[in-house]
Amino acid sequence: MRDTAGDLPLFGHQAWTGILLTGRWSFRDDGTGRATTIGLEHGDPDDEQAPWLHVLVTCGSADSLVRDLHVEQVRRDRRATVPVERAPSDQRQVEIVVDGRPRTFRFWETGDCWYAACELDQQHAVVLAARHVDPADVALIPVHDIEPYLAGRRDWIRAREQSD
Repeated sequence: MRDTAGDLPLFGHQAWTGILLTGRWSFRDDGTGRATTIGLEHGDPDDEQAPWLHVLVTCGSADSLVRDLHVEQVRRDRRATVPVERAPSDQRQVEIVVDGRPRTFRFWETGDCWYAACELDQQHAVVLAARHVDPADVALIPVHDIEPYLAGRRDWIRAREQSD
């Protein structure tokens, strides 16, 4: 992960003071081993009562990533293994600050979660998945050091292992 963190521009929540974790990480299947999607999580993804924000940057389709994240969340919520609705509905637009600049994101709410997507440029998009976080309070800043996210993931895994 550390070796591919520079493959994409990374963003984190500027005002987050809680748990930081590495999130979804996907790689090219062309033999290069380069990353196509990198996620940085803010908060405990398993604590459904606490604020949580997953910030992903992808060089793939933002809307496809939103659909995938939505299906994963619905299956997790329902503990389902059967097919689920492929896409959240009722899209609208919201403004979210990215690197000091307001950007227009496509926005979907689904129960306790919401998703947002915005193309940063012709090569990269940012996708957000969140729970108990107001999108108006989100301000994304560039992340140049993933060490706090890597350390947070290790600590989170250790804590889970100790509680089992």
